[in-house]
Amino acid sequence: MHTIEEARSGIILPVAELLRVPRPGGFHFVWQSARAFLYRTVGEQRGSRGRLRGRSLYLAPVLLAVGVLTIVPPGAVAQDNSFRGRVWSDDGIPVEGAAVRLFPVSDTAQVNITGTDRLGFFTFPSIATGAYILSIARIGYVPYREQIRVPVGARTATEVTLLSQAVELEGFLVEAQRSRARARFEESAGMTVQELDRKALRAVPGLIEVDPIRAVEVLPGVTTVSDFSAAFNVRGGSADQNLILLDDVPVFSPFHLGGFFSVFNADMVERAELRSGGFPAEYGGRVSSVLVVESDAGDGKIGADAGVSLLASRLAVKGSLPGRVAEGLGLASARWRVSGRRSYVDVIADAVPYNLTDFQAVFEGWTRGGNRLKVSAYTGRDVVDFTDAEGGSIPLQFRWDWGNDAVGGSWTSPMTGGGALDLQASFSRFHSDFGFANFAETDFSTKIEQATFRADLERRPTPRVRWTSGLVANRLGYDNRFQVGGTVFGEGDGRGWETAAYTQLHWDASVRWLVEGGLRLDHWRPAAAGSQTTVSPRFAIKRFVRDRRSALRLAGGRYSQFVQSRRDEELPFGLDVWVLAGPRAPRLLSDQVQVGAESFFGAEEEWFASAEGYFRTFDGVIGENAVEEPGDPLDDLVAGTGQAYGVDLFLKRDLGTTTGWISASFLKTDRTFPDTRSGLDPVPLATYPPVFDRRFEVDLVVQRQMGWWGLDGGLRFNFGTGLPYTRPLGAFDFYRRRNGVLQREAEPAVVLGPRNGARYPSRHRLDISFRKPMEKKWGRLTPYASIINVYNKKNVLFYFFEYDRTPPVRTGVSMIPFLPTVGVEISFQ
Repeated sequence: MHTIEEARSGIILPVAELLRVPRPGGFHFVWQSARAFLYRTVGEQRGSRGRLRGRSLYLAPVLLAVGVLTIVPPGAVAQDNSFRGRVWSDDGIPVEGAAVRLFPVSDTAQVNITGTDRLGFFTFPSIATGAYILSIARIGYVPYREQIRVPVGARTATEVTLLSQAVELEGFLVEAQRSRARARFEESAGMTVQELDRKALRAVPGLIEVDPIRAVEVLPGVTTVSDFSAAFNVRGGSADQNLILLDDVPVFSPFHLGGFFSVFNADMVERAELRSGGFPAEYGGRVSSVLVVESDAGDGKIGADAGVSLLASRLAVKGSLPGRVAEGLGLASARWRVSGRRSYVDVIADAVPYNLTDFQAVFEGWTRGGNRLKVSAYTGRDVVDFTDAEGGSIPLQFRWDWGNDAVGGSWTSPMTGGGALDLQASFSRFHSDFGFANFAETDFSTKIEQATFRADLERRPTPRVRWTSGLVANRLGYDNRFQVGGTVFGEGDGRGWETAAYTQLHWDASVRWLVEGGLRLDHWRPAAAGSQTTVSPRFAIKRFVRDRRSALRLAGGRYSQFVQSRRDEELPFGLDVWVLAGPRAPRLLSDQVQVGAESFFGAEEEWFASAEGYFRTFDGVIGENAVEEPGDPLDDLVAGTGQAYGVDLFLKRDLGTTTGWISASFLKTDRTFPDTRSGLDPVPLATYPPVFDRRFEVDLVVQRQMGWWGLDGGLRFNFGTGLPYTRPLGAFDFYRRRNGVLQREAEPAVVLGPRNGARYPSRHRLDISFRKPMEKKWGRLTPYASIINVYNKKNVLFYFFEYDRTPPVRTGVSMIPFLPTVGVEISFQ
């Protein structure tokens, strides 16, 4: 066993090297050295304490890590037998998601299993001395198997190269999925994660074509307000509280056709992962969820994927750099994929002048030392143009265009013994412009943009300890403007810097316990107001049972957000109008706690089940001020609070010809705002459920390989209780005095009931899809068909009330009816 001082020295060494101080022998020396380093970096302050505090914010994770790692319990670094390694492909690329098994030669039933991370590393932290069989499998590679020996009191390491080989997908695909899920189960203490890979995305019946964001609707805890919008709500949060990342690049309002479906081309997506709670300290910027969409750079072989749907055609081409070009760039290998998509509604029907175009690209290169360079880019536009309507057939000619631009690059360098240094820079922008050409030059425009610079360092000083720390700087800006005839009637703009520093400690305390603790500091400095600093602690603890096949977990933390959308989520169509925290809008804070249980079961662990309860508070949500003063440009919004609690249940089957899952979600959420309509002084508070308060929802997804006819079938059934709405109770004639005479208004006034006090009927819908893969000499041809709302259920979108008729009449407007769609996908190899 190491002494405590030796353990401290061993752990602190990487941090001490980072701080350029000598190797410490105790806590006092570390603190003194760190403090001296801080003052050398900041310089003499000459009484300016504020400047010291501001600059020390960026060093907070380093200092915290020094203190935390210095007092890590001795058991966390005790000497034990461990086995770690790294898996490479034969073309020099680390292999992620490989299933790694280790079992004693004398007892093959005692299997240890894990998976490789994004840099190809795997670790078995504590195993007994003896002879073992190491087995590694990954789709597309020859299975690897060898006998190894773990000596007493040593850390054994190995490197394995897998040879590429064309294999049948069915033999290995499910294993790769399970290895990723199993590795996450073993390594994450508190984060709630649900993943959809390319196969699962295509099996979920979709509107018109495969859509990663639409597919998220089937996951537990996710609610949608309308069939006509792909925006989603997670565990009682607004849609703008979801951070959507394309290869770690934030994307604002990533929707085509007014929100009908997302901008992500399914041919470019490797997987989509929804993180709906329990985020560690490295995540910030949103308070409800993180949706990670990862691009697929391909396998380096020349090929193409194409698709034709009822709405658009798309083409994705993949390949690699020639050897000499790659070597000239210092790369051992490089691969890329680019795609383009264009709708043709305007070509087929001249009366509908709408079109969408988008372009997406990803490049990934590896050096011989295992460093990774990745670059992703996206640009897309939607245009609705009625300004050239023939013969003045459109009385109000208008043009509406919107779109996204995003580009980002990252450099990942592996560290000796595990871990990595990540450097990232990105830029993202969303804009929308709506104008009437023949109505006094009326124009409304909105824009939001973000530039990000980020550095993350992960270290694994022992097999049981992982430490992550990082710095983030975001430059945000928005500009909203409404003008008529050159006169600006409403505007709002702002800029600001969001800087953050975090540290996170992951401790695999024993076979039964996994502990995570972290701290995040977010500092927001808008250009037109004072700065704000948010301290966000995070914690998570997991208790394994049943030989680490089941676990109980508890997690909690604080989250902050400095950008919000003013969009009214009751509207089925529309785009976000963003605003930054400052004089106009508050900072949003959310405190969250969740507790759950999860388990793998079955002979081959083909089943996974989880149950999780949560409670969230929201402080700083925004709403429109119904009685704003025209002369005050900063009172158009009001700040409110909210809370949400619920339970998510999930059951999934991964193996066999029939796979899928069922989820059930229970939710209660509310919002509290000043009731500015009341006209009372002081202004009272009004509490009501928001429009996405769906109390109970069930989703069933089934995927089946049908041997007869060679079809792949997909089924999705959804049931949800009704959403709230404000019901009109009646109408009355309204008189206004004009020139001393009372005159009745043409339209009657409406008496409204309690806000969102009524509910629409429950909704349910059945969707099915069929795909027919056909192998050809040149590649694969896959015709597909989907039917949305198979039994044509008329789910209510909203009601019209006509109180001027006797008796009054209520008319319902339904969502998507029975809707069959067909298409074809082509893959050239």
